[in-house]
Amino acid sequence: MKTNKKIYGIPQEILYTVCVAAWKLCGQNLPSFAALKAFYLETFVANALQAITDAKRLPESLTTISARKEARINLIKDTRKVLANWQVLKVYITKAFDEKLVKTKLHAAGASLYPRASVDNWTAVRSLIEAANSFIASNLDVLTANENMPPEYLTTFKTAGDKCIASYVIFSHINIEKETATSVKIEANNAIYMSVMEMLKDGQQIFKEDKIMKRKFTFRYLVSMHKGERPASLKGKIVNNLNMPVAGAVILSQDQKYTATTGNKGQYHINRIAAGTYTFTITCPGYNPLVQTITFAAGKASKGDFEMANAMKKVA
Repeated sequence: MKTNKKIYGIPQEILYTVCVAAWKLCGQNLPSFAALKAFYLETFVANALQAITDAKRLPESLTTISARKEARINLIKDTRKVLANWQVLKVYITKAFDEKLVKTKLHAAGASLYPRASVDNWTAVRSLIEAANSFIASNLDVLTANENMPPEYLTTFKTAGDKCIASYVIFSHINIEKETATSVKIEANNAIYMSVMEMLKDGQQIFKEDKIMKRKFTFRYLVSMHKGERPASLKGKIVNNLNMPVAGAVILSQDQKYTATTGNKGQYHINRIAAGTYTFTITCPGYNPLVQTITFAAGKASKGDFEMANAMKKVA
């Protein structure tokens, strides 16, 4: 049965190393295995090793990390433009309608959707765009009366909304590709894990009277022999010059191996970082990029709290 869940419980790099070691151990004791089950031949072991190589070569994603991050940055930027435009529309509505009607009109224009849209709920963003477009078109005469809202604002809002929706389609497509590739990778990893576990069970049966050899055919023992150094990690919080959290900031290592995006509270976390020194770039629409170099020790958790400065707006 196919599943998208990992059943091996260890990092895949260690899985590959352990599986190779296990099958080589089987090959070294092939006559004993063949005596138990006739299908244990050199070609059988070779095919098992090839399956590991094939699984290792499978891409974890059909798109690069940088492409996905670029799509997300573009989507966030376009969303911020839509939100800013909606706030302008709010002013036009407030001035165009009687005070008693303003709340109802704002609701019709998508006011109830705005809070969720402002925290990057893409469904809410799209609904907000549709509600606002419909409201402007239906109330154009009232909104533009007394030189309140420029008639071309209908096009201005729609153009920004269409651009945001197009960015969402691109981002969604990339995510689907990534999920598909990840699913294929996990299925291949699960298959080599199940195969090696069956062989290890046979090994334990063959060497049930030899405690030392029986132990060698134990998955947990092989993992302990090949686990090596534990990875490092990085977590922290990104704030602005007012000490307010910066949501949607992208932290990306120069080699593009390690990345994270801050949540609504400005927090992020990157796991499984190999020991060494890395340069990270931190970007977010509306802020100046940051570059930070951090050295990681094996098995150590590092903290990275940074402050981003608002980007200077160009004066025409």
